[in-house]
Amino acid sequence: MIESASLDAISHQEVHFLAEDEHLDVVPNFSLQSLHLLGGTYGPFRPQMKTSVPMWLAMLLKKQGKCSVVPPRWLDVATLKQVIESERADDVFQGLPHHYIEIATDLCKHAREDLEDWNLTFDLVDTIRAVRHNKIQAGLRSLDENALKGVKLTNMSAMEVSVIRPFMSNALDNFLEGSITAE
Repeated sequence: MIESASLDAISHQEVHFLAEDEHLDVVPNFSLQSLHLLGGTYGPFRPQMKTSVPMWLAMLLKKQGKCSVVPPRWLDVATLKQVIESERADDVFQGLPHHYIEIATDLCKHAREDLEDWNLTFDLVDTIRAVRHNKIQAGLRSLDENALKGVKLTNMSAMEVSVIRPFMSNALDNFLEGSITAE
């Protein structure tokens, strides 16, 4: 059998960790000129003045009661409902942030009071995830020899890619093994 790199070994936790570098807007309730950290300099922080920080820092400040989080526009209930309609009506994945699942999950867990309706938001994001998962499964079931010319994976999120990666790696290994033995 052909040895494959362990690219298919990335876990959901690792994908979530990578998502923590995505930036979110926060509205601090404290003053600080700037915060110098290994990953960068953030700030200035002024009460009631929006600033952009990585998600890990936004969640830390939120847990300490030092800010409110400004939900991204795409996390609006009306926008999520529109995305669901579009996902169901079209075979193409709708454009969402690469880490939409992780961002929505963290905001629904740690910044509930900053969301319009966190429970509905969580349900809508889960519906989007499920619809997209069904699309992925349907697409994989329909693969044939013509699919080797190219499979479009445009607009898939990091978590969706991590779910499909082991299957695709094994399928490619089996295909390559079969083509080598056929020669």
